[in-house]
Amino acid sequence: MNSDRKKADPTLVCTCNDLYINDIQESIDDGEIEYREIFAVHGLQPRCGECVDHVDEILNGK
Repeated sequence: MNSDRKKADPTLVCTCNDLYINDIQESIDDGEIEYREIFAVHGLQPRCGECVDHVDEILNGK
């Protein structure tokens, strides 16, 4: 994870895959509810796992 990039753009959730809050919310709106499914919809795979908590927060509406 690139902490500097994440600090510079708070909408960036996954710096490994350039996945943003809007991308994740779009996946949730389409019915995805699992971390790996959200990445798969965008043709991506999780890498370092540092974003899992942030993705979970979005999934839980926090």
